[in-house]
Parts: sequence; C-alpha cells; structure tokens
Amino acid sequence: KVRKSDQPVEIKPFEKYPASYTKEDRRKTILAPWLADHLSPYLPALGELAGYQIVNLPRTNKTSAEAGLVYGHNEVCYPSTLVLGDIITALQSGDYDLDDVVVAITQTGGQCRATNYLAQIKYGMESAGFSHIPILVFSTGKVFQNDQSGFKIPILKILNITIYTILYADALYEMYNSTVSRETKKGATRKLFDFYVERGTEAIRANDCKMMLSFLEQAVADFNLVPVHHREVPKVGIIGEIYVRLNSYGQADTAEWLRSQGMEVVTPPILDFCMQYFVNSEINSNNGVRRGSVLKNKLNPVALKYMNHRIEKVEAIKKEYRFYTRPASVFTQAEYASEVLDLANQYGEGWNIAAEVACFSRSGINRVVCLQPFGCIANHIIAKGIEKRLKKLYPDVNLLYLDIDGGMAEVHLQNRLHFLID
Repeated sequence: KVRKSDQPVEIKPFEKYPASYTKEDRRKTILAPWLADHLSPYLPALGELAGYQIVNLPRTNKTSAEAGLVYGHNEVCYPSTLVLGDIITALQSGDYDLDDVVVAITQTGGQCRATNYLAQIKYGMESAGFSHIPILVFSTGKVFQNDQSGFKIPILKILNITIYTILYADALYEMYNSTVSRETKKGATRKLFDFYVERGTEAIRANDCKMMLSFLEQAVADFNLVPVHHREVPKVGIIGEIYVRLNSYGQADTAEWLRSQGMEVVTPPILDFCMQYFVNSEINSNNGVRRGSVLKNKLNPVALKYMNHRIEKVEAIKKEYRFYTRPASVFTQAEYASEVLDLANQYGEGWNIAAEVACFSRSGINRVVCLQPFGCIANHIIAKGIEKRLKKLYPDVNLLYLDIDGGMAEVHLQNRLHFLID
C-alpha cells in the first residue's frame, strides 16, 4: 500500500492474461478479424489446409467500431480499436460457442504499436468478461507477449500454395481495380472478381498450385472480355499504413468513393510488403543491426530465387491482361527509396512509402493519397516526414495525407479528396 492524500491506496500486482493457447485448443474454431476483401476470403481455406478451422469475423461497421472505443480507448492506433471492436461485438453476438473459440490477431513486431495490440485486446476482453478465451497471434517472426506453445503451422505443407495465393490475390485485385473503373455494365466486374475468389479457395483446399495458375489464366481471359469504355481514366494511388490502406471501413471507404468519382484506384500489391524482407535483411546485416547466422545467410538467396521463380510464372500469365503494367522489383523500389531516406528506416511501413510514391510517379500516376491512423507516430515520420524530399524529387506528384480515426467526419475527408482529383 502507498499513501496519497493521507488515504491508503492498494496497488494490485500484475496478473497475466488467464487463458493461453495449448494443444487442447487446436480443435477450437479460430475467429479472425476481417482485413481486406481481396485477402481475407482465402484465410479459412489456408487454415483448413494447415489443420485449423478459421472463421472470418464480419466486416467492421459502426457498431463494432464503437465497441472498440468502449473496451479500449482512442489514444492508441485506430486499427487496434477497430480490431478490438470486431472481436468484442462478435463474442457478444451469441453466434459463437464461447467455450469452443479462439481469437486470432496479427502482430507485425518491430517499432510499431501493432506489436502491442495484443495487450489492449487482452485488457478489453478481460473487461468484457471473455478472459477465458485464448488469444492466438499470427506473425511471420517472433511472437511477443503471448503464450501459444500449442500452435504449430506445417510450413512445408502450405508454403507453396500460400505464396501463390498472395500472387493470385494481388493479380485479381489489380485486374478488378483497372476494370471496374471502365466497365459499361455496373456490377459485372465485382461479380467476376467474386467468382474467381471462390475458384482460388478451391485451389487452396486442393493444395494445387497448377489449378490456381489455371484459374488465373481463365480470370485474365474473362476480365479481358468485360465490356469497357475506352476513354482515358485518371489514376489515383493509395498508399499508407497497411490496415487502413486495405480495410474498407478503416479507410472510410476512400477507395470506393474515388471509384464513384470516375477514378482508377491503384494500390501496391501485398507482395511488396512481404518482399521487403530481402532488402531489410541485407541492410540490417551491413549496418550491424542484426547478425544473420551462416545458415540464414546461405538460405536467403535461395529463398529469393524461390520467390522470383513463382513471381515470374504469375507475371507471364498477367502479361495477357489488356491493362497490364509490369511492376518494379523490390530491389529497384529500394533503389528509388534510397534517394529519399536511409533504408534503415524500417518502422511503420518503412521505406515502402517512399518507394511507392517513386514508382507511381515514374509510371505517370501523379495523384497519391497516403492514409494513416491519427497519431501513428511511425508513419508520420516515414510518410509526412519525407514530403518535402519527395516533392523535390517528384515535383509533379500531388500528395494528400489523410489521418483516419473514429472521430473523423467523412465529409471533411471527401472535401479534401475533391481538391486532389479536381
């Protein structure tokens, strides 16, 4: 006890979150918050292949966003509030057996508050009375602050199909974005997109990469047949913090609003976010930040060759698409970014934002929206913080930085977007 104003105050000792993920929990259903329309639909099939039952939670809405504020607070990163709200709303809905579910979240690690979403979600779930439900972290690296010794992924079994799923998802979304802004029959592109998302999940369940590539070939042919008008369509690039860039509610439906104004939305593929690992590993090793083991140093070139082989296979199919543009390699992007900032800047979205603006400008896309959660310190440094340098190197680029949070008025956001596109 301590004294404050002559009154005794009891300080409770720290108690860890009661539930942890064990082998016995493997039979339970994993509830995964929705991330993006072009990525989340594949997750249950990948989970099934890995031996787990994964169910996507409903898309974020106003009700779940408000629940996030009730059981969390608005002083943290906006995506954390939305994810917490999605989880609490789902658990309170009565749609799930609370003794037979596990909650899953992603964790980026590194210098980002996304590493600490877990702590807020645990606190929120305890406050809502769900502390008996284990929480599972999906991470490509080290898992922080969570005991999940019972969770094992058969990497060798699912690695190949997972890589092709990322490439397939990126390709479909790219074709969707460039076709939907030109379609003459409203809804035709979305219907085709949804059809091939279903075909992709079939290929995952069959663990058949050749089937997935065959579906992609068919998708290219079918997207080429969608009736389109042939007038010039102005393009707008959307970049920024990965959650608000990908999640429709998290970005206040910015992409859909731009499409409604006759713009073609262009977004960097999720592949780029993954491939930066190869650049970052080399930079960190050269800077003495991390010492790679002899085995890791030998495996990285093999892994890069493995990835590039699959990327080239998919690019060969995509070349037949009528609006195809060849993407820059991750090392070319890093070279562009190095003119703006040191590649040791790897927090938030790292040097990707500088690279994406450079790639857009070099391909003739000079309207760029950078979305970030209000108060996202990392992204304010490596996004807003490099604005002056970007404008010096790319004077024709019109950059609009938009901060998103729960108290934002959409009409204000749209007014600012009007200035960008008019």
